[in-house]
Amino acid sequence: MHRNVRALSRGLALINELNTSGPSNVVQLAKRTGLNRTTCYRLLDTLRDDGYVTFDETNALFGLTPQVRKLSDGVSSRDLSSQAALPAMFSLLDQVSWPSDFGVFELGSVLIRESTHPFSPFSVHRSMVGRRRSLVRSALGRAILAASKPSLRREMLEMTASLVEEDAPLAKDRHFIESVVLQTEKAGYASSVDGSEQGISAIALPIQTGGPMLGSLNLIFFTSSMTPDIAAQRYLTSMKHAVRDVERRWSTANRTRDTVV
Repeated sequence: MHRNVRALSRGLALINELNTSGPSNVVQLAKRTGLNRTTCYRLLDTLRDDGYVTFDETNALFGLTPQVRKLSDGVSSRDLSSQAALPAMFSLLDQVSWPSDFGVFELGSVLIRESTHPFSPFSVHRSMVGRRRSLVRSALGRAILAASKPSLRREMLEMTASLVEEDAPLAKDRHFIESVVLQTEKAGYASSVDGSEQGISAIALPIQTGGPMLGSLNLIFFTSSMTPDIAAQRYLTSMKHAVRDVERRWSTANRTRDTVV
């Protein structure tokens, strides 16, 4: 294992302190970070040369420049959602062995962003990330539909009807959609039997963030092995724990990101 680069850690500590406390002099920074003044000066000079720190000679204060924003702007919602979902998904896999997928609505269907299929002993697929599932026929999509506000649901269905030819008839069928939503709300989870693939069933839960819908999490199993009702009896509690973990991690990741200047 390679040795840690202490200078990098110290430089990041200074950036973090300036981000938290605002413009500060060397004495203040040394005290707050536990670094000696000589080390602070050297690191701050380096950060100035690289454009991350500015120095006000009148007040002898160091501060951050807008360039620091570039350190976080590359972190997309996709990165954060994956970071939030994966630990919970692997924890779920340890408990139930069946694979799961994390999906988000995109362009009329559900895009799978993360999956534990490659690691499940019960999976017949080894590559699921990047695949799409139906908004109206899959458990992933139905979980998102049922948990969305009516206005957002209408917009998603209109997009599906215009962009996904094979799903257009069902997306336009108001009675079908109402029955899916009511059934999902009554059961407390979404389900599908042979909806995306023959011989494959799934149950799913929405992942909500207090704002826009983040996505949904499913559990995949063979149709011949059990019904969605039996799967829910066995695994729904574990799935709910996983969803709460994703929501918690998502909230923490966004709070951390928002504190970066």
